[in-house]
Amino acid sequence: MSQNNLHICVIGAEVNNIEQRQILNGIVQEARLKNVSIIVISNLYNHLEQERSICADNKVYELISDIIVDGFIMLSESFVNPVIRKEIHDMLIKRIDKPIIMVGTSLPEFEPELFPCISTSDKNDIEFIVDELIEKNGFTQISFLSGPFSLEASQNRIDGYRSSLSKHNISYDDSVVYEGDFWYNSGEHLAEKYISGDIKYPQALICANDYMAFGVLDKFADKGIDITQHMALVGYEYIPERSLHKPLLTTFKRNREALGVAAVDMLLTRLNIVKEFKFTPPSGSFIVGQSCPYSCFNDNRLQEELSYFRTKNQFALWNLKSDMESHLTECKNYDEFISVMGDELYIIRNAKDIVLCLYENWFKENEEHSDILICRNINKYARRDDIVIKESELHSLSDYFKEMAVLYVNPIFFKTRLLGYSIVMYDIPDTYDNTYRHWLKSVSNSLEFLRLKTDINYLMQCSTLSSAYDGLTGLFNKEGMRTAIQLIKNTDKPAEITAIALRFECNNSVFTSEAVSKEIVSNLVAISRIIKLFCGNKGIAGRISETEFILVYPNLSLNAELIVGAVYAEILFSNHHTNNISIDNLIFCVKLFRENNVNFNRITDDISAYFNNVREVQKEKIKLPHYKELENIRKEITVNPIQKYSLDEISSSLNLNNNYFNRIYKGIYGTTFNQDQISSRIRFAQYLLFNRDLSVVDIAEKCGYSDSKYFIKQFASTTGLSPKQYRVEMKKFLD
Repeated sequence: MSQNNLHICVIGAEVNNIEQRQILNGIVQEARLKNVSIIVISNLYNHLEQERSICADNKVYELISDIIVDGFIMLSESFVNPVIRKEIHDMLIKRIDKPIIMVGTSLPEFEPELFPCISTSDKNDIEFIVDELIEKNGFTQISFLSGPFSLEASQNRIDGYRSSLSKHNISYDDSVVYEGDFWYNSGEHLAEKYISGDIKYPQALICANDYMAFGVLDKFADKGIDITQHMALVGYEYIPERSLHKPLLTTFKRNREALGVAAVDMLLTRLNIVKEFKFTPPSGSFIVGQSCPYSCFNDNRLQEELSYFRTKNQFALWNLKSDMESHLTECKNYDEFISVMGDELYIIRNAKDIVLCLYENWFKENEEHSDILICRNINKYARRDDIVIKESELHSLSDYFKEMAVLYVNPIFFKTRLLGYSIVMYDIPDTYDNTYRHWLKSVSNSLEFLRLKTDINYLMQCSTLSSAYDGLTGLFNKEGMRTAIQLIKNTDKPAEITAIALRFECNNSVFTSEAVSKEIVSNLVAISRIIKLFCGNKGIAGRISETEFILVYPNLSLNAELIVGAVYAEILFSNHHTNNISIDNLIFCVKLFRENNVNFNRITDDISAYFNNVREVQKEKIKLPHYKELENIRKEITVNPIQKYSLDEISSSLNLNNNYFNRIYKGIYGTTFNQDQISSRIRFAQYLLFNRDLSVVDIAEKCGYSDSKYFIKQFASTTGLSPKQYRVEMKKFLD
């Protein structure tokens, strides 16, 4: 394998953060020297909450499964979400034929024998800091502000502190080792104790990271106290934002650049490109400030920091003043779109070009995205023809742009839908800033706007706008329902109010609110038409969220469950709906209120609580054995009510005996398999009684009953009314 053809994929999260930026600087520099191409895949927002792990931003990591590269480097400490870590582990385990190096903190999900991890040494670094304070400054009273004691990193840093004290024959005193949380408030809290006299000042305080040290500095500054007159202060894990705090913090910089260099060399050793490599944790260095007397202060470093922040702020200001988003929304086609993006490339600091890679069917919302990407660079001075590649071939863009040192792959997405990728490219070791994230958000939103311009369903939604009515369905909107319910209470003064709510679940496993989808919009419109049919004499109907409808009746004379059954039957069997509405898409809720003070909020709160409970129960049911198979069976029963299904055949197809099949079926659905078939036929009968002028005998025959008397008996047992009574009561209710 030729070295010039090597491609390394770096996996990171929110890689514009300082720690990832420093490691990448070393990776890119070393790869450049060794003629190796670097492609970085990263999310943009890196949410900590586990439920946010499924957002489209994190779909970028699906590239790991198929991307054609020679090895992987994972920036481990950037992954804060354990769900994402687990998913990446499961993808990488299938790529174990390629060398994989972890850089930074080891992760519990990753087996060290499969995923070797290299990092700087927290213990050695802290030991060096304490050595210097003792040997250069003569300090013997040194306190330590740690991170959470439960973390391995915190214990390693405490070990380094203890080791240096022992080396210099100074007793370790755990009463001057304080637990923090690696954030400003820990430092502020400790500073308050020093200032108030609750604890005595040491000669020096070491903070286990800069953020806690900033908290100490800020609290002293707020009180107008010169901290240097009381004690020295040293931070750790150099954060360039120290210029925003007074006095300038003396801190220690971990050598993450050397860590990045080592990761590349270690990977090349495993590829037999570099013959020998032995890893030794790289040593860091002091960044001298004014918070600790440590040799002569040189302000060259400070000038570099200030220059960086001035530049960063300038680009942020340009982004703030840019009218790119307005121009993008005016674009009539993709060519104009690329041209506008190219005009605003200058906003992304040091970026030489950006390649927009969209799925060939990105504008078709209801389709699974293709594995073909249409790629075009936006730099108008280096414009190239479209590059058509497979998703797994993203690495090949480095062959088209050979002058680039690194390619960053970020997701372009709108809500839960991945549109493609943005590849920002640099010819120097550098990463993007937050400005690029805002810039890319404008691009993503504007792409969706460009798509919607040709979407007739979107135009339908905008056709009947009103403050009280929902533009898509013509029903009351949330505020309209609030007013209408209050009007009912004021005029009719009902003794009781019945609310029937319906949620249309757009995804079998996720309660989503994607009401912009063409298919979903069509179904929502169809459901709203049916809802209108069942308002009755004094009922009111509304759409109170993107996928939730409500019917409200004062003093309802009919059993609410009959209305639910009728609505359900109409949705399933009428010609109003389009497709893909089945039993698992619809959830009904019936609530009866007899309190005089009931209001709209109380009604919707109770309904939301019910739906949320159903949601949690559903999550548990999904975990049960044979759930998916039973769901498919139940769907078939629902849509084909007159088909007769044999319990023996169905249970046998799942390799289950009848008793066990019925037990798990009832455990999930609360009814037996045979009773569910009956319910489905009766539901179809309700639809026919409501919509067809047929005799009961004819309806019984159409529902698969050879004996009309038996049909009448089962219908009455299920609904509480005979078929004739049902037809009369429903007609009376609607009139």
